[in-house]
Amino acid sequence: MPAVNRFLLVVIVIVTVAAPLLARQAAPGHDAQLEAEITRKIAGLKLEPSHVVVSAHDGVVLLEGTVPTLWVKRQAIEAARKTTGITEVDSTLEIARSENDGQLAAAVIRVLQRYPRMTVYDYIGGTVRNGVVALEGVVTDPTKSEDVIESIEKIPGVQDLANNVKLLPVSPEDDRIRVTIANRIYSDSLFVNYSLANPPIHVIVEHGHVTLVGIVASDIERRKAVAVARAVPGVFSVDNQIHLSSDLPH
Repeated sequence: MPAVNRFLLVVIVIVTVAAPLLARQAAPGHDAQLEAEITRKIAGLKLEPSHVVVSAHDGVVLLEGTVPTLWVKRQAIEAARKTTGITEVDSTLEIARSENDGQLAAAVIRVLQRYPRMTVYDYIGGTVRNGVVALEGVVTDPTKSEDVIESIEKIPGVQDLANNVKLLPVSPEDDRIRVTIANRIYSDSLFVNYSLANPPIHVIVEHGHVTLVGIVASDIERRKAVAVARAVPGVFSVDNQIHLSSDLPH
């Protein structure tokens, strides 16, 4: 019996020591498989021109290299994150910088002006600093801000984006107020030369509180728009954020 016990003890020790050794030997092959799979996924996204180096170790993947846009960077990270077996994604991916913030700001403005679903009842503005775009404003549909964000992330040189755009609550009464104000402003002869495709004044309404945002050519137009908004039944307050084009920096 003692001999049998000693034999069993030896077997247990061998199995206990051998198991970690086998796991360590298998890990490099598994890491290589993860690296290959993630590399294929990123290549399948057709994110050229990009140079992404993938390295994996024990379920943690590191993405290194350069990409042309923030959108490409996010897509590459998301592709790695969704790979089975990955527990963590670290990224040092760099985005090529724009010449200056003014150039980026102009590109962001073009995106906002050309977005076809932006209406007189929505408004998105913001700032650009050190390549980081900060958006603020309100929209009547969440997909509008999602569309705009994706388009801005595709602008070369944008390093990051902070989204502070708010979704307006659904309200039939607010709908009535915003439509009434917009119709009265843009049916006035003062605004006959303006187009609703690119409205100079946006009418934002939330719980009966009105904010007028935009740029007009004269103080008469600005005062007229505010007076129209205040005269609509159900309006509790009017925040005048209309600027004159002559006051803006050139």
